[in-house]
Amino acid sequence: MRYIGLLLTLFLLSCSAENDKWYLGQWQVTDAKFPGISAMGMDDARAWFGTKASYTDTKVSFTDNVCEKPQFTLTAIAEAEFYSVYRARFQQLGITAQSTEVLTVGCPSDWVAPGAVLIKADNDTGYILWDGVFFKLDKV
Repeated sequence: MRYIGLLLTLFLLSCSAENDKWYLGQWQVTDAKFPGISAMGMDDARAWFGTKASYTDTKVSFTDNVCEKPQFTLTAIAEAEFYSVYRARFQQLGITAQSTEVLTVGCPSDWVAPGAVLIKADNDTGYILWDGVFFKLDKV
């Protein structure tokens, strides 16, 4: 009986650790935001709508771009620093917290592709930045 309790505790702890990884799962592009200067307009951005991204512990992919054996780096960033780096305000992206997390995906090879940076709006919403456009992703 003691072993069953121990196994249950370990299972619950592992599930809790997975839930802390908000970025893992399937995501879909649902919108685009243009808080500043961008290299594309809404007509070009709409072509991305419906596109899916996948983040797992072993692989990250967005369309045909794939990163095998990713290394994830999470950085907490306050709004002032976020604005300095991305030239966008939290309000423009629907981020209501005082700070947010930015996920950077590192790969064994140089991987410069959409999805290499994922900005957390909340546990089910994020943004990838490409050509000055913040593409909204919703978890599916």
